[in-house]
Amino acid sequence: MTSKNKTETKRRNAEALEHLAQIQAATRAVVATGKCPECGSKLRRNLSITGWWQCEQFGSEQFRARPQEKSCQWQGFTE
Repeated sequence: MTSKNKTETKRRNAEALEHLAQIQAATRAVVATGKCPECGSKLRRNLSITGWWQCEQFGSEQFRARPQEKSCQWQGFTE
């Protein structure tokens, strides 16, 4: 790998880390409200992975807070 390639790789990695930090900050802002930005339901933490948050209406009927209502697909990571 040339010096130019290494520099480009470092730049791309730094950009990716900055992008990830922005996404996580946006998710933390949503979590602070306690409400899903898509449907307004409450949020819940998914304990499978640290920092994973989901709308309480996420997933199949057996996992939703109100199975009779429509599913919501919002989820995000804070860490």
